[in-house]
Amino acid sequence: MASKTLVHIRCRLWAPLVVFVSLLFLPLAGANLLEMADLMAHPEVYDHKAVVVIGLVKDVQRVIDQKGEPTFKFLLADSVGTLKVTSRIQVQNGDQIIVEGMFTRRRQGGRLTVYNEVNAFTIRPLNQLNSDLVG
Repeated sequence: MASKTLVHIRCRLWAPLVVFVSLLFLPLAGANLLEMADLMAHPEVYDHKAVVVIGLVKDVQRVIDQKGEPTFKFLLADSVGTLKVTSRIQVQNGDQIIVEGMFTRRRQGGRLTVYNEVNAFTIRPLNQLNSDLVG
């Protein structure tokens, strides 16, 4: 009987965290959280669709777009692969982030062809999940 109570208490303590994580990853555009491996293995399935991916920011470049506004281009990497990301939101090398955006399998930009790119709608730091938010 005591073990059932202990399990019940543990479940009650984790319930707010599960709800918080669900809300944290609830995408605005109706996309599901994807593993980079799934996205890279089947890019045709996600072409021109909203996606949510998690990774480490690398090789940040600040560029000025055609309207004269700053845009950030960077690589989002995990243990499996790397995506190109374009965003209006500034990020730093080494940031671990959650990116929600429109995935494009292949985009022609003049003479340049870009593969596997996400145009970010939102970027959230992964460190929002910290011990202060639990219990």
